[in-house]
Amino acid sequence: MSRPERLTLREAYRFFLPLMLMAELMMISHSIIAAFLARMDNPEPILAAYSISFYAHATLGSPIWATQIVAVSFIRDRASLLRLFNFNLYLAGALLVLWVAIGLTPVGDWFFGTLFGASPEVVEVAKRCFMITYLIVVFVIFRSLAYALFMINRKTLLVTLGTFVRLGGLAIVIWLLSGRFEGAIIGAIALVACIGIESVYGLIVAIPFIRKLESRRERTPSYRELWTFSWPIMLMQAAESGVAFTVNFFLGRLLRAELALAAFGVLDSLMRVLLSPLRNITQTAQTLTHSRHDMRVLLIFGAQVAVMFALVMLLFFVPGVRRFALETVMGLPREMADYAGQALGLAALLAECMAAAGLFRGLLIASRRTRVLAVSAGARVVAVALVGAVSILLGGQNGALVGMCALVAAFAAEAAVLGWRLRKIMREVKDPFFIA
Repeated sequence: MSRPERLTLREAYRFFLPLMLMAELMMISHSIIAAFLARMDNPEPILAAYSISFYAHATLGSPIWATQIVAVSFIRDRASLLRLFNFNLYLAGALLVLWVAIGLTPVGDWFFGTLFGASPEVVEVAKRCFMITYLIVVFVIFRSLAYALFMINRKTLLVTLGTFVRLGGLAIVIWLLSGRFEGAIIGAIALVACIGIESVYGLIVAIPFIRKLESRRERTPSYRELWTFSWPIMLMQAAESGVAFTVNFFLGRLLRAELALAAFGVLDSLMRVLLSPLRNITQTAQTLTHSRHDMRVLLIFGAQVAVMFALVMLLFFVPGVRRFALETVMGLPREMADYAGQALGLAALLAECMAAAGLFRGLLIASRRTRVLAVSAGARVVAVALVGAVSILLGGQNGALVGMCALVAAFAAEAAVLGWRLRKIMREVKDPFFIA
């Protein structure tokens, strides 16, 4: 493979900005669903059921959510694309067993009831929502492979257009479902439907890029090679969602557990909207880093992006901004808004930690050194568990504040582990980013 031209800061922003818009729009779809559910009668159990089912799906489905990252590193021709597709079909089949066990058997009662501390009514709805979300696993395979092709060809604007299609589909689906289904089920069906619509878009638009691929240009990666590269990324993706999953586990054991779960679910949705672009630093670094020079450019780029987002998060110290976000936009009652608002002071620190962790992830993936991602994933979960355990021991009263502290601790721990490993590689290897 020939070495690409030296990266410039302008090219990094040109690649990243459409992904930033895409991430905002994608997470807006989650917030639209949360805000829609928050406006229903008796929103606490509805939001709690949707929240825990969504986090369970995102955590347990992490092998499929890793598809796009793995595909960017391995798609070189049609043979490698087909190998990746088959690889993910096998993973989806294995996940189906897990979904059936949790969604249709008493295992789900233990899973949502004992682990999350949810009431029997919430558990029953969460199980149904969880079963519905299995369709997302199937849709994401097609969407991820298509979007990986767009990124390899540096056509990230097509990814953004796909998210516009998703939002349009979501608006139509919510309108069609209103009055026909009740509670959290509407949220689960709407999420599945809009991702399905987006996946169809991606598959259609990706056809010209697939046709341009040679039948076989390089050696097709073996299933073992794909697994060796991807399992740490799967754990990384599991930790990405498992952090919130673990937070919910501890929040379910606080006083007023349903209020804690509902408030953190809405707050986490808001953070996903505002800070989700920082996750795309990983894919930007992975795709664009081919030399030490590229790495230096991306370190500057990452620092600039982190500062910009931290400054935006500081606006939550203004009471009017805080109330507008929680009450007007997210539709929370005043009491729940006050409860959740105490945690927003940590949003700027969260932005800094997320940016650092995302950048280091991408640089390590670009160097094909992914095993440390498994270590950092463990560090994230341990950090959350420590925060949760301390909060219970100290009798934590505000679940939203506990949740935000746990998120900050998780990303800080990950950034520390990955930064240490990257620094060590740079000292030991002359050219770690060029893959021949």
